[in-house]
Order: sequence, then structure tokens, then C-alpha cells
Amino acid sequence: MRLLRLDGEILGMRASILAMMLMTLASLPLRAEWDTGTSNNLLIKKTLSEDWYLASRNLAASREGVDDFFFGYLDINLGRNIANGWSAELGYRHARLRIGDRWRDEFRPSALLSYRTRLNGWSVSNRHRLEYRVFEGDTAEDRWRYRNETRLVAPFGLTSLQLKPFVEEEFFYELDGTGLNVNWLTAGIRHRFADGIIGKLGYRWQAQKFGKDWQHRHVLVTGLLVFF
Repeated sequence: MRLLRLDGEILGMRASILAMMLMTLASLPLRAEWDTGTSNNLLIKKTLSEDWYLASRNLAASREGVDDFFFGYLDINLGRNIANGWSAELGYRHARLRIGDRWRDEFRPSALLSYRTRLNGWSVSNRHRLEYRVFEGDTAEDRWRYRNETRLVAPFGLTSLQLKPFVEEEFFYELDGTGLNVNWLTAGIRHRFADGIIGKLGYRWQAQKFGKDWQHRHVLVTGLLVFF
């Protein structure tokens, strides 16, 4: 129980930090030299029993607006609800990245550990993801990567459509000595179209490190979540 209280306190602190980050983001000027793009997501979750489920998270991303769809992935994960808001998954993801005029394949076996709770009505979740990145050919060294995502969803809805505000933050940490090299900060709205069908629309400030320099991209985020 002490562990659960501590985890709740940590999530509460992180929620406050995310709120401050969001206010900072709102005050940033739009810089013309930043790239723009889209991140289009599809989550499908199938309940197998009271404890077990299948989850598939899929993505198609563009840069230079919508002119260049350069990256995407498909995955499948077997998950189990443990207890007290915790769940765990084992999965596999196949990603493709366009480099110049060719596509590079990447294969990612992964393990996920997630926690979900409510704080003052807000839905708060945190997901740990450890993946082993296997690259096609000798284009890059295979390596481990850790990712951590925190999401907050408001308990209230806006307008008669009951659009629920949300904010997400995810960082990527390469375990080959590179360290922290990607951070996503996303804010937007979610809408429940029907039982088991949720859509989301938002804006992401995407920062990625190349060498010693950070590059930034304004990203339009869309998502469809299907549960059955």
C-alpha cells in the first residue's frame, strides 16, 4: 500500500509539472524555421477475459506538413491486468523509416508496464516501455531504448459534445550512451463517439536531438481508439 501511495504522489507531482509545461508551451512563439507534420494513431484493444487482452498500437507520421509520410509502425501486444491499476504487456513492433529514397525496417520486441488511477477526478496514467531495436542490415547498431509516457484526461467535458481536454508527455532514452534524445509534449481534446470508440485531436511539440543540437516540429495529432 505504501508503494501505491508513493506512486500516486509521484504521479501527482508529475501532473503539476505537466501543467506548468503546458502553460509554458502555450506561451511559445511559432517559429517559422520549425518543421511541421502529423502523427496519426490507431489503437485497437480486444478483451480476451477478465485479466487478459490484446492491444495493437499503430502509427503513420508525416513531415513537411503532409507532403512526406516518412515513418510508420504496426504492433501486437499480449497484456494482463495485474491488480490495483497495474497492467503488463509483451509485444512486437515492426517499424519503417524512409531514408532518402529507400525504406529501412526496424524490429522491436518490447515489454510494457502501466499504471492507471484517478486524482481529484482526473484520469492519470503512466506507461514504461522497454524495447530492443533491431535494425535491418548494418545501417545502425542494435540497441535498447526506454520510453516513459504520462497522460492526464480531464474529468469534465467542453461544449455539448463533452470534449475532454488531455495532456501527454513522453520521453525517449537510448541505453547505448546517447541518453535522452526525444521528448513529446501533446495537448488536445478527446471525444467518445460511441461505446468503445474514442477519437482525439491535438497539437504536439516534438523535440529530437541530433548530435548536440535539438530540432523541433509542430505536429498535428489524430487518434482513433477502439475497444471491444
